Amino acid sequence: MLSILPLGCYGSDLENKKCISMQLTPSTVIDTGSLMSSLDIPQLLEVQNIILTHSHFDHIKNLPIFADFKLSLGSNSFTVYTTETIMNQVKEHIFNDLIWPDFTKLPNSKKPTIRFQPIEFDKPFTLDGIEIIPIRVAHVVESLGFIFRKDGKAVAYSGDTGVCDDFVNYINDIPEVKTICWESSFPNRLERLAVVSKHLTPSMLGHELEKINRLCSVYTFHLKPNLENEIVMDLKSIQTKMKITPMRQKRPIIAE
Repeated sequence: MLSILPLGCYGSDLENKKCISMQLTPSTVIDTGSLMSSLDIPQLLEVQNIILTHSHFDHIKNLPIFADFKLSLGSNSFTVYTTETIMNQVKEHIFNDLIWPDFTKLPNSKKPTIRFQPIEFDKPFTLDGIEIIPIRVAHVVESLGFIFRKDGKAVAYSGDTGVCDDFVNYINDIPEVKTICWESSFPNRLERLAVVSKHLTPSMLGHELEKINRLCSVYTFHLKPNLENEIVMDLKSIQTKMKITPMRQKRPIIAE
């Protein structure tokens, strides 16, 4: 079965609404915005692979703490999959021995806690039996979306993005995709802010859905938690035959 479990699915932290972290399998997680607060110790010890969509703080927030956790408990190796550009951003600005220790050299350079594995746009790789296709999406920094594919099922995952024809084209070109996780960060009244920051409003998402050549189930995420009610109301106004459901934490998204 192919599924995604939202550990955190919001575009910020507020009360019990957490930043982005999605569990693809017990050993593989997309982004680390709420990783440490969402899993218990045995579950955290199972995590061996982190896929980073981009370097923004809300998506990497728990990565430094997770590295410290892994090293301190002696389970001192995990792999971060992302592009070389994103990898260098994280290494230069976080793991620089100033903001946080360089866990690519701890406990030593031959057996580091963090191993970065560069991936490339449009070049598939496989983790836990899942084929993963990285897609360049349209955000203000280099960012990844994905197609996840297993056993004849596929899920499209937008990451943080504005209007993005590449993501739409991948969905249209892969008929197995019938489940889409698509961001919707701001309400319609803040469209200008969404455009500048390269995010989507429900209205903008509705225009993207018009480009899709089949009916799909759409799960929205990255809603700003302080604006959630307004965004949900705007989502209900989208004119489409597709089923649109806001993600909920700890409720799995199962590929159709």
